[in-house]
Amino acid sequence: MKRTALVTGAATGIGSEIVYVFAKAGYKVYASARTKEKLADTLAKCEGLDVEPLCFDLLKPDTIREAIDGLEKLDVLVNCAGISVPRVPLREITDEDWDVTLDTNIKGNYVVTVSALKKMERGASIINISSGAGKTGGDFVALPYSTSKGAINTLTVCYARELAPEGIRVNAVSPGFVDTRMLIRNEKLTTEYYDSIIPIGRLGQPDDIAKTVLFLASDDASWITGQVIEVNGGDIMG
Repeated sequence: MKRTALVTGAATGIGSEIVYVFAKAGYKVYASARTKEKLADTLAKCEGLDVEPLCFDLLKPDTIREAIDGLEKLDVLVNCAGISVPRVPLREITDEDWDVTLDTNIKGNYVVTVSALKKMERGASIINISSGAGKTGGDFVALPYSTSKGAINTLTVCYARELAPEGIRVNAVSPGFVDTRMLIRNEKLTTEYYDSIIPIGRLGQPDDIAKTVLFLASDDASWITGQVIEVNGGDIMG
């Protein structure tokens, strides 16, 4: 029977590439965003592959539960959805900045995960998409975002410890600087700048992350759980 995967944050960037890589590997993939319209580019890229939209809003838990309850089974969940507010000095961060970031990136992750677990059996895998900012604090991103990604690292370990006896593995992939629309760019932070500061000598691509996620979901990673895998071209080591 074909393996199934649910990928949140599937409309753009890393999430969109994860959908494509899993579908190319033979998975049936449920691609999630708030609306089908937001998934237009992903669905076009995956034309001819077994990809189906599954729409819900991470800020509306009932929509998450209703959408996932309609699935028969899940072998893989990739929690890729996440947002960031603009970076401002810490004294200027508003309550709304905190609420929307943490409710989306942490609570949304939790509700999706608990809902997906109802459709999972032994051998299933959960992969969270974190960020190097969750470890370093992030030079160019907002404090609520960095905080939420640090929490994702902790959630990953907590999930893994509880679910290991059930045969469900949980890991996180922590990207460094990747060429997506979320990457901060200006007259100083150009592609050439990022290439110059990354030890491996180039900016990351969504495909670099997606292939790591595919590996962690595979049987080749059957003894890996509770890990946060840094994929950053050497930008963070150790």
